Amino acid sequence: MKQKGMTATKLRALLIVLIIMLIGLAGVGFYFGQQILGDYAATVRQTVANSTASGNDVQSLKKLQEELVARQDIVAKANTLFATNQDYQNQVIQDLGTYADKTGISISNYGFSAASSVGATGTPSTSVTITVGNPVSYTSLLAFMAAVEGSVPKMQIGNLTLTRIDGDSNSVSTAQMTVEVYTR
Repeated sequence: MKQKGMTATKLRALLIVLIIMLIGLAGVGFYFGQQILGDYAATVRQTVANSTASGNDVQSLKKLQEELVARQDIVAKANTLFATNQDYQNQVIQDLGTYADKTGISISNYGFSAASSVGATGTPSTSVTITVGNPVSYTSLLAFMAAVEGSVPKMQIGNLTLTRIDGDSNSVSTAQMTVEVYTR
């Protein structure tokens, strides 16, 4: 008769199978653990790269901000180059009147165009038509035109018709003068 129990040889065979299974499970566990750690390492590398890049961006932005603060006078001057659409008429009347007074010219009328156009420089501009008191000294008119052309905000003579006055070699007559005012 055979014994139905656990014998030493059966126990040894069972333990060998269990050890092999544990070694296999440990190998599979190490494999999946290595995969998870590799994915996590890639995520950490990406996070470190992003933080380094954003740190560099922050440093660049701080440097730009410091440069803007250091060059605030240049920024203010750049803002004065163009008149704003809201207040350009008052500013133009005041500036042209000042230039006329300094050069001895009288301006009798200002006419502003309703529509804004794009000037030769690609910047929006508005036309102002002025009527100058006649006769006017040629040298005074040249000084007035130089003052207008060199003004801040930027203005430019757009149209001018001159007529020589008979018997007076130093004076000319102008019908109307068009001045382009560059706005933003």
